[in-house]
Amino acid sequence: MKRSIKTVAIIGGGPSGCTLATLLSRKGMRVGVFHIEKRPEIIVGESLVPAIIPYLQKLGVEDEVKSYSSYKPGASVWVNKDEEATSPFSFGGGGLPHYAYNVPRTKFDKTIFDLAVREGVTFFNQPAKIEKTGNGDELKLSDDTLSSTDNFFNGQPDLIVDASGRSRTISRLLDIETKKGDRKDVAVFAHLSDAEKIEPYNIHLHRLEKGWAWRIPLPDRISVGIVVNPNHLKSFGNNKEEQYDNYLKSDETLLKFTQNAVRQTGVAQYDNYQLISQKMYGSNWLLTGDAGGFLDPIFSSGLFLAIKGAFRAADAISEGTDIAFTKYQKEQLYELKIWQKLVNTWYSGSLFTLFKVGQDRMDTAFGRFIGPHMQRHLTRIFSGEAVYRGYSRGFLNFVLGPMISLMKLGRLHNRKLSDLEIK
Repeated sequence: MKRSIKTVAIIGGGPSGCTLATLLSRKGMRVGVFHIEKRPEIIVGESLVPAIIPYLQKLGVEDEVKSYSSYKPGASVWVNKDEEATSPFSFGGGGLPHYAYNVPRTKFDKTIFDLAVREGVTFFNQPAKIEKTGNGDELKLSDDTLSSTDNFFNGQPDLIVDASGRSRTISRLLDIETKKGDRKDVAVFAHLSDAEKIEPYNIHLHRLEKGWAWRIPLPDRISVGIVVNPNHLKSFGNNKEEQYDNYLKSDETLLKFTQNAVRQTGVAQYDNYQLISQKMYGSNWLLTGDAGGFLDPIFSSGLFLAIKGAFRAADAISEGTDIAFTKYQKEQLYELKIWQKLVNTWYSGSLFTLFKVGQDRMDTAFGRFIGPHMQRHLTRIFSGEAVYRGYSRGFLNFVLGPMISLMKLGRLHNRKLSDLEIK
């Protein structure tokens, strides 16, 4: 059965909603986006992965993004304050660009928004109220919402897309089943000046005594974030600003890199990581971006998944068949599942253990043989390519499981896997 979709209402004007609106407008559809310009001072998701670059090129905005961003050639992972493992994206080989960008989110989001405007998308500066029709899971815009658009959709839109981010408008209305991650961490972050400089402009990920931290070099400052159990964070102050500032002073790793820093922004806080709706579409609606599912930010996958998902949604909507929508849902859920597995290797300590054990074995014939191969596929975790290559996934499953055990049999390491878990 093919749906005739000519008019689309999108709830949310963030990167996912605006990307989808642009793509649908290019396909000749009449698209209206309900968007209220109300932004926090800073937004999580400032470090892009190379896998997003081809999509920015297809949209035609890479040069603009490059003009205000920091060039990101790789990723650096720290087991502690003194042990760093750096992976330039070029080590990953493969078909992706060997770079990405660290982006000021205000400018990046405006780039995607302005593109949609240029492509003829209409924006309504108001919230959209959605109601059930009483016919299965069918939804509609309320009469007040419709009348405020001056009959833009010529009646009800043929499709309603939820791109409302973590507001999850449709999922909440329909009480859609969700799958949550095991961890309930909280992230607090801010922008600092006069912190230790990062050159080249890799993202730096630090394992802390409790939780982990990121350092992202932006053009004129550094974004520093802490991800930790909220109960532990509460002991550092009565509000998020006190907690953040005191945490920087208390952890020896963070103190090493930020002791002379000055906070230039307020402190942003994000909760409820790893929440995935188990149904991505219905009779006349579809979920995309964070409204469908979001993950822990450790591997910087958020913006990539939001924009790639918008491309995938545009194809499904254009085709308009039940088969296309089912394929969209299947691919979205599968991709989130694979990324979640990679996230788990970070928190379990598997990646750190592989790094430590591998160091001990690199002076052997086996280590010299397997080392470059291992580095290539580990780098692909940080570029985003590991998720899409079956061989990379299989290899990583092996080296993060059986191979660690085999290497330990040859030469026991003085650190247990449990010692390197993210507490």
